[in-house]
Amino acid sequence: MSEKATILCVEDETMLLEDLKEELEEAGYKVLTAENGSSAVTLLEKHKPELILSDVMMPVMDGPALLRHVRDHLPKLSEVPFIFLTAKATRENLIEGKRLGVDDYLTKPVDYDLLIATVEASLGQIARIKQRTQQKLEQIYELFQKQQKMQGPLRVQFVTGNHAAVQPISAALNELGCAVTIVPEAQLARKAFSVRESDIVFLVYSKIVHYYLNYVTTEAPQNWGGVTVLLAPPKLSAAQKDALLQAGVNDFIEYPYPPVEVFKLIMKRMQKAA
Repeated sequence: MSEKATILCVEDETMLLEDLKEELEEAGYKVLTAENGSSAVTLLEKHKPELILSDVMMPVMDGPALLRHVRDHLPKLSEVPFIFLTAKATRENLIEGKRLGVDDYLTKPVDYDLLIATVEASLGQIARIKQRTQQKLEQIYELFQKQQKMQGPLRVQFVTGNHAAVQPISAALNELGCAVTIVPEAQLARKAFSVRESDIVFLVYSKIVHYYLNYVTTEAPQNWGGVTVLLAPPKLSAAQKDALLQAGVNDFIEYPYPPVEVFKLIMKRMQKAA
């Protein structure tokens, strides 16, 4: 990497936290520090590290609770590697951590050579995944353009009350040259929303979106025109999906809304329409 990544270290032992910071900075990384999970959450409101290194046992908010918060509530960090640092690494602990979504473990006392090697490997893997994802997106988008014989950029609208939730998708679409518009979901409540100028509409599920789909469209059906996709929470029931399909939704993508899945779904829909 030409520019070293930023790493968030979360550790309640002050001396160890200082040592971690010093070793990582000597390796060229930028380092943010927090003494527990709660302090880390506050930092993550303003910063986006490329990797999180966290102790397991901490006061206020421990490592597993921090990991759950990151995976459940911070979609902008969905691809950020999370490494646990622990002196307690039984088989049961490892299984629990893997189920929560941890990417790797390092044990105490810390072997700093192993620490640096693990960090480099995790960041390298993420870089390779991003490169492969970008290549897939470009291939799918090129096929989409050929199939649609488009004269201009793909017009995409996101309807959401939380811009951060769709940031990975909207960023990928912008990089590919799409014309992306973010529509505040409040416009649905005011009935000030139109899909006529869009090829694809992504609706992020919420109470307002649910009301709009189930009531407003029943009274005055929208001429959706293009493809309408609901960005859904995990484990949306079959009954909920059936009701939303009847309200005008074409398909669903569940959180954390992988960009590649977005384009695969679009191509599937276009092929059906051809």
